[in-house]
Amino acid sequence: MPLYRYVCPNCGHEEVLLKKFSEADGVKCEVCGSKMVRQMSNLGVIVFKGNGYYTTDFRKKGTVGSSSK
Repeated sequence: MPLYRYVCPNCGHEEVLLKKFSEADGVKCEVCGSKMVRQMSNLGVIVFKGNGYYTTDFRKKGTVGSSSK
């Protein structure tokens, strides 16, 4: 799920929310209650799960550098 940055045009309150792509965009300001506007941001989330991410994990057998004994 991506992070979205919202800014209130009336009071300037800012929020960063974790939302699904399919969720509606209607977010109300906690301070003044008006509709917030989604802003472009460079917030990014990358999560690596599992047993490591190394170049040796993805090599095919028989290529240079792999052990085929």
